[in-house]
Amino acid sequence: MPAPTRTATPAGGTIALILVGGAVATAIGTIMTFAAVYQTDFLVHIRHSTAYYALQCVLVGLFTAVGLMLTRPRGPVAPIVAAVAGLVALFVGIRAGLLLYTFTHGGASGDYVIEVLKPHFDPWDLLAPLVAGAVGGLRVVMVASSLAPRRPSGPPFGQTPGGQFGQPGVPGQPMPGQPIQPPASQYQPPAPPYQPPVPPHQAPAQPYQAPPAPGPGQGPPPAGSQGGAPPYGGG
Repeated sequence: MPAPTRTATPAGGTIALILVGGAVATAIGTIMTFAAVYQTDFLVHIRHSTAYYALQCVLVGLFTAVGLMLTRPRGPVAPIVAAVAGLVALFVGIRAGLLLYTFTHGGASGDYVIEVLKPHFDPWDLLAPLVAGAVGGLRVVMVASSLAPRRPSGPPFGQTPGGQFGQPGVPGQPMPGQPIQPPASQYQPPAPPYQPPVPPHQAPAQPYQAPPAPGPGQGPPPAGSQGGAPPYGGG
């Protein structure tokens, strides 16, 4: 019985899972930004390092597209949407973390809020869309390879597994109910050497053989006993 064919996930379902993953990634970005700007001496060198920010970008992109592993997307739509969603989740998470820390520690002026909301670009920000797009593209390739036609691994056409043509089981064994036949001999006698035909003028002469003597009663008939022309010189 052939295995049931699994259809591709609709584009709406794929985009919905990307949005859910983007929301989770935004929350992660918010928490990591809040921890980075929190005023404490605990791991201050790690929280203010470039490696910490790069790790934040990677995690945001990964959680944005990780939901695609539950789907069967086709085409470039899923990787593109995941990359855009990863970049948006990173920007929103950073600004949400800064505003959360500001409002929980005495508030902030309107100018500061406007300054935080302004778009700021850092080269490390590209890690988030790159990771999200890579995860989405990897899932598309996995689905495409699983749907590619494969060469059958069974025996050749007309041959049963483990036997000769029309003979199942062990090679050389007859089918149930079929008499055992000895194997055909593979020996063939050599053909005689080719001899060209001899022309008639070169054929050897056959020796002359006289006819046998007539026996009693087998001689020639007497003259005059049969009708015919008289012997030569007669009157």
